[in-house]
Amino acid sequence: MNIKENRMKLTKKQQEIYSRQIMMQEIGEEGQKKLAAASVLVVGCGGLGAPVIYYLTAMGIGHLGLCDKDTVSLSNLNRQVLFTMDDIGSSKAIKAKERAIALNPMLTVTVYDMLMDEKLAGEIIPEYDIVVDCLDNFATRFILNDACIKANKPLVHAGVGEFYGQLMTIVPGKGSCLRCLFPNGIKDKKNARPPAVIGPTPGVVGTMQAVEVAKYILGLQVCNDGLMTYNGLDLSIEKVKISASPSCMCRGY
Repeated sequence: MNIKENRMKLTKKQQEIYSRQIMMQEIGEEGQKKLAAASVLVVGCGGLGAPVIYYLTAMGIGHLGLCDKDTVSLSNLNRQVLFTMDDIGSSKAIKAKERAIALNPMLTVTVYDMLMDEKLAGEIIPEYDIVVDCLDNFATRFILNDACIKANKPLVHAGVGEFYGQLMTIVPGKGSCLRCLFPNGIKDKKNARPPAVIGPTPGVVGTMQAVEVAKYILGLQVCNDGLMTYNGLDLSIEKVKISASPSCMCRGY
């Protein structure tokens, strides 16, 4: 991890806003400065992205990149908590920026109101300290996975459906990646129905993603040795150990 040092002192306003974090042994003022100096790219501003963006903003991350080409629709509102009826038809990334700045005016936000592809991933991922996968398709997830490995940047992956979710943090050279988890890849089904999901599920899993981002920035242990699965029906969490494949690209960077 190489989060740049922030030598600036916290203002009295910052000390008050983040007082409940600063009093934590794992954070303190130095940890809060690390959060303020960090840059995080969130790809997908929907069900998972909404809680990720909210909590990264609230915890004092200094710079957020928000990437999403989609617009807000009625069917989004059961789970995408950054948006309201007034936002229907608007850009998710632009509206997410507005909500984040309203919560934390000290935040710097860069909007990418466009589709994530290999070219864009290769251009912007090296500019950030860590990337968060809040997507709903595996084609783009593999693009993020590969670009993060090439740029030696960690990626916090998650996926949700119905009452269930999964999460893993990919740290190049220090554990497995999506290619290890799915060595034969996964093809998204054409013309498939949107996945069913109850609103709180992405809220739970997205919040866990935000925690993983904070832990990485603070130098704490992240979930990079396997896949964490969440079951909302019986409120259980299990972890499946996954070793990096000997021939996987994640071992070569």
